[in-house]
Amino acid sequence: MFSIGEFSRLCMVTAKTLRHYDAVGLLTPAYLNEQTGYRYYHAQQLTDMLTIQRLKQYGFSLEEIRDILHAGPKVQAMAMAGKLEEAQAAYDEQGILLKQMEQDIKQLEKGKKIMENKLDVTIVKREPVALISVYETIAIKDFCILFEKVEKKMEETGAECSGAPIAIYHSMEFDPEKTEVELGYPTRTDAAVTRTLAGGTCATAVHKGPYGKLHETYTAIAQWIDKNGYRITNPPYEVYVSDPDNTAENDLITEIYFPVAK
Repeated sequence: MFSIGEFSRLCMVTAKTLRHYDAVGLLTPAYLNEQTGYRYYHAQQLTDMLTIQRLKQYGFSLEEIRDILHAGPKVQAMAMAGKLEEAQAAYDEQGILLKQMEQDIKQLEKGKKIMENKLDVTIVKREPVALISVYETIAIKDFCILFEKVEKKMEETGAECSGAPIAIYHSMEFDPEKTEVELGYPTRTDAAVTRTLAGGTCATAVHKGPYGKLHETYTAIAQWIDKNGYRITNPPYEVYVSDPDNTAENDLITEIYFPVAK
């Protein structure tokens, strides 16, 4: 058996860390001298310590490690597969961020601001659009649920879709956990119409790319509106021209409309 000091040197882990692992039930000493309080560890616990260190490198929390440290190989494999999926997603996201940084550096080297946007914002006259829609207060991450609900509504009413889906954002301020959204499909089935989206003058621009960057196009349109003496009269809305199930994220086309007036 090894004293806590010896075990600490062999594992290259501080005695303080070993005491913490004992306190949280992760790695309990094989023997505790009740009179002196000294902790002792078995040689086989060195393998447990190496496993803990490896799992920490993979991003497991101490609580997660405690739950699988002495589980069978299949359980550990399933847990690691989940972490691998998380790590791959983070890696992909980091790759996108690095590419964006390279583009920003090139922009700055040309003497331009990072967020300088050359979007083509135009004024259009929109016709009223009859919609079959659902209106809910939801978390942004649950947005896809609205598609399921409105499509179910279309099945129940026999409504025929006559255009790309439209989302109207009614909230007065941004709250990712509580956003008032109305999602609908244009329809010519009069009996199924939930509401008619008013026509009129709109400032509009086309956003190409991930939905996570829509705010950049919103900003460009808002600045154009302010610069050209217009005012926003109703909540903006988005028309999802591309089907995200069949379109690469960087190729997604979304039309953004701001109802405006002079």
